[in-house]
Amino acid sequence: MIDWQHIRGRTLAVLATGALVITATSACGGDDGPGGSGKRLNVEKFRQQVRPIGEHGTVCPVRYDVAAAARKAHIDGAVTPGEPAASGAEGWSDDEAAARDPQSNLTPVQRVNGVALTCSYRIGADKIDVGTYGSRRGFPLSMALPVIQRDSDAKAAILGPFSDDIGTGEPQRVIPVGNGHVAAVRLRVSGPGAAAMYVSSETLTPERVADLAELLAGQLD
Repeated sequence: MIDWQHIRGRTLAVLATGALVITATSACGGDDGPGGSGKRLNVEKFRQQVRPIGEHGTVCPVRYDVAAAARKAHIDGAVTPGEPAASGAEGWSDDEAAARDPQSNLTPVQRVNGVALTCSYRIGADKIDVGTYGSRRGFPLSMALPVIQRDSDAKAAILGPFSDDIGTGEPQRVIPVGNGHVAAVRLRVSGPGAAAMYVSSETLTPERVADLAELLAGQLD
């Protein structure tokens, strides 16, 4: 189990397992970013795109071209969508004091004014998750730590430093964690806020996971 008290001391906010994680699917290619710009992620536009997502038949609002990235990373297999399930983003809070108070009634997402999206794919027989996270307060990767820990088998002691490395390091620098089946990247953004993404795989080698994360992040640059 994760020692959340340890992690909370190293990051602004860590989501519990019930954090908002949206699982969506993408049946088409293209590299349109939020707002259809094909460029850097805008946190507010990202939030507006995620909010109306329904529970079934959803197309991933961030149009990652996973097939093109897989080809460049020399990963074989046809790209197909995963399970079609999704839900929308929570409302944000302007209460800065409540965001810092661990006893407040704000949800973990509201504490960072965050939005979280995970789009699932299959490349051949392998399941790939691409998580995209934005926040207007603090750094958003803290929202993904429970999922990253689960998928990477990372020890609690390295999750805090890992999140700090992503949050304070250079954008677009890929950092693997744990067993290497997860790699994360701090994204450049347009407008206020911060953003990050991670890629997780069931069977790809750490090198291929890192390559795929770098290529997909580059589609939002």
